[in-house]
Amino acid sequence: MAQRRHGGAALQHIPLATPGFKGLNTEMASGLLGPEWATELVNATVDGNNRLAGRKGWEDITTTPNTDALVSGFEYFQADGTTELLFATDNATIVRSTDEGVSFSDVTGTAVFTDGNWQWLNFADRAIGIQDGKQPIVYTGTSFSHISDTSNEPTGGAGTVFGGRLWIADTDGSTLKYCALLDETDWSGADTGSWALQNVWKGTDTIQAVASHNGNLVVFGKRNIIIMTDGTGSVLGIDPTQASVIDVISGVGCIARDSVQNIEGDIWFLSESGLMSLGRLIQERSNPLQNLSMNVRSSLMEDVNSNTFDTADIRSVYSPKDRFYLLSLPEASGTTEIGKVWAFDTRGLMEDGSARCLGTWSGLVPTVLVRRDGNQILAANLDNEGELFEYSTYNDDLSSYTFQYRSGWTDLGAPGVKKMLKRFSGVFFSDSDITISYKWAFDFDTAFNTRQKTFTGGTSGAAWDVALWGTAVWGGGDSTLREGKVVPAGSGEYIKWGIDALIDGTEFSLQQLELFAKLGRLG
Repeated sequence: MAQRRHGGAALQHIPLATPGFKGLNTEMASGLLGPEWATELVNATVDGNNRLAGRKGWEDITTTPNTDALVSGFEYFQADGTTELLFATDNATIVRSTDEGVSFSDVTGTAVFTDGNWQWLNFADRAIGIQDGKQPIVYTGTSFSHISDTSNEPTGGAGTVFGGRLWIADTDGSTLKYCALLDETDWSGADTGSWALQNVWKGTDTIQAVASHNGNLVVFGKRNIIIMTDGTGSVLGIDPTQASVIDVISGVGCIARDSVQNIEGDIWFLSESGLMSLGRLIQERSNPLQNLSMNVRSSLMEDVNSNTFDTADIRSVYSPKDRFYLLSLPEASGTTEIGKVWAFDTRGLMEDGSARCLGTWSGLVPTVLVRRDGNQILAANLDNEGELFEYSTYNDDLSSYTFQYRSGWTDLGAPGVKKMLKRFSGVFFSDSDITISYKWAFDFDTAFNTRQKTFTGGTSGAAWDVALWGTAVWGGGDSTLREGKVVPAGSGEYIKWGIDALIDGTEFSLQQLELFAKLGRLG
């Protein structure tokens, strides 16, 4: 760090390029952390230049809301190439939208159920709904009904489509059944069968989720993961008559069915220890401490284990376009509690094996998350009953929201020395006018000092030397370079800083921060 003389005392220059680029770390928030970490992040994502940025907003795309709240849903694909959005509601009805979520219409049917929390699957031109304790339902594009086999059909709450079959847990939680090839109505013929996983679990366990991965079938219990394959290279992916267990990972499993997402050749899921990677588990051989959320594990699991949340209501989504994984912990129906959304970057794991945590998102906490075939992300929640939102703009339903970043505590490499802040500057990118709040605090004080600056119009790169700071190196696409400083006040041995940016139809990225502090002896 460069030093200058200022009134007879050393003036420490602290450049902070791409501050917080490793994401949120709440496990070490009470100690000293380098500037690459954040101890608070709200409404953050990562832009194409690997900088912390403000997330996009949720735009209401519904003109005629549904009467009841949407609690589960997906995009249904038909054989002719058309799609529609299918949802179950909190009033035990099923509705669809054939106009991209603008309006909804009721779907008629004969199935009887009381809960809208279904797992939805596309299967051979039909939509299948799975719910614990209920006979699966089938939707053919006009109406829905229970599947016709009434003697041996599974009634568990988790399943998947793989190898041209449905694989669904039975009501005992330890038996996995499979239907006849391309026939969801046949569960008792010669081409059907079941596997008793109680013979494979280590201890007692129950099926929480089922998925496919790298040509294998993966069954998640709460404390075990079973991986099966047929080993014959079947063109359908798996031949049940030739299948065998190739791996059992004990001591870790899945606690929320809808947390499971296939992500770039891996599977991410929520366990009792935090957010996990199946690929990393296979490599590490069931070491639950080495998980994707290790840097925020305590905070994340405190939210997951809150009495406000039911793990059956947890939702998730993966966006290949924006390269994030969202985990939604929605408030329970009928409560006034506020839920949480946790965000994780999927661009690649860090050197410690964790995923970069992007913190939490305020505002809409989805009870439905849908990624459509074109990478459009849709969401619904209980507060905006019967409406759909698209992740697209920089407003939340026409309202602003705030990007928040806080560093960890640091002594700037000079322990036992008093620091008096003399200047606090920043380099930002934004595509329109924006208001920035500079924050700082001393010596573990929870109250921050604040100076606010509003940027209007463009900012010339000449202030930073075009050759170094011009858009050729630091460019933000269509965004404009914003550079500004404030004169702070106060002193202490330890310093913490932060930035708040009001997102109101405005793209925002945080590029660079700089501190200038006068060093002196402690009194």
